[in-house]
Amino acid sequence: MSDSKKLTLDEIKARVRVVCICKGIKMSRICDAVQAGCTTVEEVNKATGSGNGGCGATRCRPVIEQIIKNGGRPPTSTIQITDDDSDPDDSF
Repeated sequence: MSDSKKLTLDEIKARVRVVCICKGIKMSRICDAVQAGCTTVEEVNKATGSGNGGCGATRCRPVIEQIIKNGGRPPTSTIQITDDDSDPDDSF
């Protein structure tokens, strides 16, 4: 891996973060899908299973969009994933 492709410590830590809370999909899986050629949120969702949980991608979409903008690298700043109390998946 060339120096330009090496991940920073913060990026490595970010890759273990869950992006799609409803489905438990980690950032590493989202990043890998973008690096494999996914260029839209819909393509990432289809490839990873993200975005089809109880929130309808309202929580993970902003993070996925940022990862796509970054060419498959984790976001450089923290994007707040909202915790909506009305999520039907939280009612168990």
